Amino acid sequence: MSSNSKSTGKQSDYLILETEFNFRYRIVLSLINNKPIKITKIRNDLNEHLNPGIASYEIKFLRLIEKFTNGTFIEISHTGTQIVFKPGIIIGCKNLIFDTFIQSKDSTECKSIGYYVEPLLVLLPFTKLRENFITFKGITSKSDTAVNLNSTDESDFACDTLRFNYLPLMEKFGIMDISLTIFKRGSYPNGGGELQLHSKTPTAFTPNLQILDEIKFDKVMGIVYGNRISPSIIQRIDKELKRLLGSELKLPLDYQIMQDQWKGENSGKSPGYGVFLQITNSKQKQWSKFAITSEVTIDELNSKDQSFVIPEDLAKYATYKFLEEIDHAPIVNTSTLPFLISLLYFNKVGNLSRLLISKKQITPYFIKFLRDINLIFNNKILLKELSDFESTDDNDSNNKDNLLLVVKGSGVLNTNRKVT
Repeated sequence: MSSNSKSTGKQSDYLILETEFNFRYRIVLSLINNKPIKITKIRNDLNEHLNPGIASYEIKFLRLIEKFTNGTFIEISHTGTQIVFKPGIIIGCKNLIFDTFIQSKDSTECKSIGYYVEPLLVLLPFTKLRENFITFKGITSKSDTAVNLNSTDESDFACDTLRFNYLPLMEKFGIMDISLTIFKRGSYPNGGGELQLHSKTPTAFTPNLQILDEIKFDKVMGIVYGNRISPSIIQRIDKELKRLLGSELKLPLDYQIMQDQWKGENSGKSPGYGVFLQITNSKQKQWSKFAITSEVTIDELNSKDQSFVIPEDLAKYATYKFLEEIDHAPIVNTSTLPFLISLLYFNKVGNLSRLLISKKQITPYFIKFLRDINLIFNNKILLKELSDFESTDDNDSNNKDNLLLVVKGSGVLNTNRKVT
């Protein structure tokens, strides 16, 4: 990774993008479309940022991309406010051990493993290697998704969200052989967690989607996990969670809440606990891969309230955040939309995918993502009023708050590996 101030190539050879917003997906989409980009004005406003330029976790992400590809050229200016990225070949990794942990008193600098894994999931169908195996070390149980709804920042997912939300979506499109296994739970601030990613590159996959109506969810699944804490804390959260879900949802749903206690060497270096909740449809096969999820960890709640947080408070906060996400999202999470749209772009040329979303999901971060993907692929995403299409749903009250997102396939193929 070069740190010279002079950039190679002509100015016109690069697509110019401004600010640090959507940093990871800009890099990933540049790789897939083989389009060089130059990102400028990265935290260059001294009135807003005490530390201008590229952040330490973004540099670590670029180092991961260097290991995952071959021939990628990255150049960072002396001030750190500008980078040049020239994509190479997406090779993949075998037996790579990557430490994501950053020692910092600033919690925003300490990204979880999920921050690095999420963009790699988009790249996995395009690797040259037939099989990828990566071990990530760091923080597994840290969520920072609260900033996602009303800002242009990127979400920081705990690993359970990726396991139970992202992987089923990939299976829906024929990307089957991917597993994420947590071997050690690591909480903020000292980490010590370990997650293994194993995947087999598919010879073909079909990212096509036609969902015009809201999914009727019927099952709530949850995990209450903790490491280096008393089992009574998990039991108190579990009890309060079941009470709140039963009183607030008031729906004939199946509930399955599991307790996950970690001890000893596999419990990381810091105590912590959290709640993962998911609502899905278990009866209709065509909807079984879609889910609305929410995950809350104790460090997220502590960042909002510096006073002591009791387990019942975490259960209450997790429940209300879960209900808020259900209210916002008719099909999938707001924070999952960029990942899902990226996959839909890989559909065959001209094929249209249609997905129902809520107007509440149109956030500044989401709008910025749509603009970036339009610039990189030169392929616009359309947002249409639901009245412009036929719908089989007789309930029009919810349709007023919903839109149809139409994605036209770009026909991206895995040219990095020969098909034999």
